[in-house]
Amino acid sequence: MNGGHLQQREIDLAVGLVNTWDVLDDEPEFLTGVGKLRNFLEQHGLEREARVAAEGDLKRVRSLRRRVRSVFEAETEAEAVEILNDLLADSVPQLRPGKEGWRFDYEPRRARDLADRLAPRVAAALLVAIQTEGWERFGVCDALPCRCVYLDRSRNRSRRYCCQLCADRIAAAAYRERAKERSA
Repeated sequence: MNGGHLQQREIDLAVGLVNTWDVLDDEPEFLTGVGKLRNFLEQHGLEREARVAAEGDLKRVRSLRRRVRSVFEAETEAEAVEILNDLLADSVPQLRPGKEGWRFDYEPRRARDLADRLAPRVAAALLVAIQTEGWERFGVCDALPCRCVYLDRSRNRSRRYCCQLCADRIAAAAYRERAKERSA
């Protein structure tokens, strides 16, 4: 794994965490119990964290989710950076060996729980994404009522939806509206 792959994994973790609350689902809360939290962590390659996740972690992980969402909903880039810097405030960078050489990990000074361990890794990855790709790449789905988030990796910076399902929903609605207008 190279540094870019590791960073993408952490970005996917951040986006996935925010999207564990999805208003389009019958039950918007995905993290309904520690089992779901463990499944989420395992899906993002965090097997060690999944093993130690406890019921008490749910509330703080949900709180972290709200803080990370606020980055995507920030009014300005400076506001987004301030939120992320705050998430990193109680951590220190540590140079660690990886499969492809050395890489930085951000370790909390006082890890009280799972959220304390997740916050710096998510914040650092999103700060690097702002620095290298630009804050304008951070988005909230335009397919109302969906409020899922994404990081636009398209070449022409034109992404507007969190997933193909939402893009298809909007295209179908627009088609129905045009057909209705033609028949009127």
